[in-house]
Amino acid sequence: MKILNHLKPADHHILSQISDNWPFQFVSEFTRFHKYYFNETVNIIYDEELNAYMPLRILDMKLFAPAQILYAPLRESMELSKEEQMLFFNKLIRLLQNQGGCERLVQPHPYSILSAIPEGAKYCDFGTYVVDLENQTIEQILEKFHPKYQKAVTHSEKNGAVVKIGKECLNDFFLIYKSTMERAGLHLDEFTYFQSLYDYLGENRISCGVVYDQDEPISGIFVIHTLYGAFLTHAGTRGDSKLYGAAKLLNLEMMRHLKEKGVKKYDFVGVRLKNNNPALEGIFRFKKGFGGDLKEGYLWKIDILPLKAKAYDLMVKLKSGNDKLSDII
Repeated sequence: MKILNHLKPADHHILSQISDNWPFQFVSEFTRFHKYYFNETVNIIYDEELNAYMPLRILDMKLFAPAQILYAPLRESMELSKEEQMLFFNKLIRLLQNQGGCERLVQPHPYSILSAIPEGAKYCDFGTYVVDLENQTIEQILEKFHPKYQKAVTHSEKNGAVVKIGKECLNDFFLIYKSTMERAGLHLDEFTYFQSLYDYLGENRISCGVVYDQDEPISGIFVIHTLYGAFLTHAGTRGDSKLYGAAKLLNLEMMRHLKEKGVKKYDFVGVRLKNNNPALEGIFRFKKGFGGDLKEGYLWKIDILPLKAKAYDLMVKLKSGNDKLSDII
């Protein structure tokens, strides 16, 4: 098993298998974006025996060096089986233990659903709805929408909704997204984050969409994609409008836009399964209504160097009192 990086010329030959047919987390432009914007490293872990690759983010923390899986391991742009993923993860854990310098694998990003759980890991059931763009017409995709969603799309179209997709929508999207995050009390990615993604990945891999009620932006989405698939990473709504189906129409038109580009699938990015949080359940039901296939798996985390990891947790606890660092798991 090797630790590779797109920024190292010596690794380019082995990484040459990776193309636009792989998820965006694997491509060199995403590595460069992370280095520029976060000053963090995104390595590509390569296993020779499995001929499999996996992106691994090294988080930028002064006294602690966790890492984060950014997507499931792939071979020839296809996910490994459950058994092969287990082999890959166990070899990765041994590699990190032997090398030192990484105390913990933290919870993967929500767009990284994994099929296998290594022994000793803490985990939760996780899922996402994925719409097949490659093997369906837009008409067939719409037919799988929940009947209320179909009605909402028709209502918005008849009542003058205007959908725009492109970089020129970025300012209006951010206005909507910021309003949504502030209303929900959630973390806000700055405007420069989205602008930098455009700068590094380009309009061929970034699509920003907004739906308008007359001239008023009322719903927006931000999607990162390659030919492999599209991931809806950010979304929001803003203001009152008679167009109650605006967000449904916007997603449909984004699917149409991406299908024309040759993108194979549309991933709504997941949510925890089997939970008692009404807000999360509401999000899951909303995504389910678009008629995609449910992809199920897990998110997990594990201590690589348990003593150092626990020492760090104790230090954080002493500093923050009873405040606990929480994650989806």
